[in-house]
Amino acid sequence: MKSLSLNRMALPLVEELVEGADRYGIEVVEMASGATLLDLGVKAPGGVAAGLRMVEICLAGLGRASLSWSRLAGLDFPAVAVRVDAPALAALGSQMAGWKLSLVGRTALGSGPARALARKPKKIFRVLGHEEESDVAILALEADALPGDDLAREVADACGVRPSDLYILVSPINSMAGMVQVVGRMVEACLLKMLNMGLDVNTVRSAMGLAFLPPLHPDPDVCMGRANDSLLYGSSVWLTAKMDDEVLAEKTRKLPSSSSPSYGKPFLTIYEEAGRDFYSIDPSIFAPARVVITSLSSGRTYVAGGINERILTMSFGLRA
Repeated sequence: MKSLSLNRMALPLVEELVEGADRYGIEVVEMASGATLLDLGVKAPGGVAAGLRMVEICLAGLGRASLSWSRLAGLDFPAVAVRVDAPALAALGSQMAGWKLSLVGRTALGSGPARALARKPKKIFRVLGHEEESDVAILALEADALPGDDLAREVADACGVRPSDLYILVSPINSMAGMVQVVGRMVEACLLKMLNMGLDVNTVRSAMGLAFLPPLHPDPDVCMGRANDSLLYGSSVWLTAKMDDEVLAEKTRKLPSSSSPSYGKPFLTIYEEAGRDFYSIDPSIFAPARVVITSLSSGRTYVAGGINERILTMSFGLRA
């Protein structure tokens, strides 16, 4: 899809946020560098609607996100639903948090279509065969502080655009928008694990996902744990793919998080046992709880994994 511009596809959604800033509960600031900063939850209240738009922007306008409901421990529980066509390009080429940046002395992971201009990381875009062209760049950050002009200029330079043509969206994990945009990454988690298993992600034609929207907590670490528990123990992804049945029969059962030896523990426990280092965690745990794949070659559907209500009930702090 060399002619498709991910940044241009996402731009109308960013403009909608800017024009409806009051309605979305966000703040829009023109930085000294000329870049446009959208605060979706650091100082501004943000909200569910802002988070859903952030999911769609991170998917480069190739997917749609909505609030849904699902049953958990006998309750009707809010959930984020995502549907996306061209899922490999949308999820891995844009939504994946694959750009390491420094913000207030800490590492912040950048996602969104700006990654395609900067080709962060390069190996992803070699797999996708995508060459991005755009005179605007759109970056999303999960952070609890707003970036300064040094970061804006660094990103603009890496993307080959003027700072005045750069948009930066920021939301912390302990905000409603931040929580929504993190749990809206279930398709990305599934496709990244497929890629790491050596499967051809470009054969995936469509994807749908559902993940519980956890209750917020004042402690960012608790929110981070709940968001990851929602993905690892409470998300479902349904893919349609042009793959051989022999491959699907063998590989589908290895796709859910339950294939990891770390499975069965709350994510905060896993994180602490890894010395609070994400890169020391077994990567096979980062996957949806349930994966369903329909083969376009045969029409057969393969199912693996399941929802873990015990972990979710404990993680979300549900009380009778």
